[in-house]
Amino acid sequence: MRISNSLYLILLLTLSVSVSEAQLRKRKGDVNGNLRLEVITVPEHIAADFKRLNPKALLYHPIKKEKEKNPLVIFLHGSGGSKRSIERFKWTGGVKEFISPKEGRPIVHILVPQSKGEWDPASLNKMLDFIIETNPAIDTNRIYCIGYSMGGKGTWEWAMASPERFAAIIPKAFIPDLSGIERMTQLPIWAMVGTKDSRPRVEGIRAMEKALKELGSTVVRTTFFEGANHASAAGEAKKLEGVYDWLFSHSLPR
Repeated sequence: MRISNSLYLILLLTLSVSVSEAQLRKRKGDVNGNLRLEVITVPEHIAADFKRLNPKALLYHPIKKEKEKNPLVIFLHGSGGSKRSIERFKWTGGVKEFISPKEGRPIVHILVPQSKGEWDPASLNKMLDFIIETNPAIDTNRIYCIGYSMGGKGTWEWAMASPERFAAIIPKAFIPDLSGIERMTQLPIWAMVGTKDSRPRVEGIRAMEKALKELGSTVVRTTFFEGANHASAAGEAKKLEGVYDWLFSHSLPR
């Protein structure tokens, strides 16, 4: 009888430890530093009109807040992100910059959507409308978008379609469409590219800057990473100082 009781106690203890470890893993997976991750799914009646946009997205919320409303930073992935599951994006990329609050930098919400191909501005707008409606703590005067390569193109085209939505954008390593550029003269833009990237990207970003300045823009700037190609410019962009200081210095109304 004693042996049975001992076995029972060992089994009970093992089960308790397993449950505790599972709960700990869950907490660690959902919370990292000052961010709490929520995997959201846009309702079907909204997502039915999406073009290539995954109705599931990652939405990070600050745990400790300084104000009632906080900015939203949106990261758009490149073409490689189309081939992975949305769960593979957890706690990666630009999100890492905001896990621990940094002095002088605001506490933010972060949205990481996924597209199974080129980004569609209309679909992104519908997702953003849903996010704002269901998360009143987001400051709609401080919404920012950042993207690289296909994500840079998506950032540019989304902002060109709806420049009034964004306080500022940072599109990187992309070929800009200039067809609606006259609507973007008041939008703060910081575009980046490596000088050894493809000719259409490098010359396109130079032409974009020139066209905006000729239209009267005083809030466009560019950085050309000398000797960097399409792959290595991503690393150079991460080393660039003052990027988030510049980004968060802008808000709506302009």
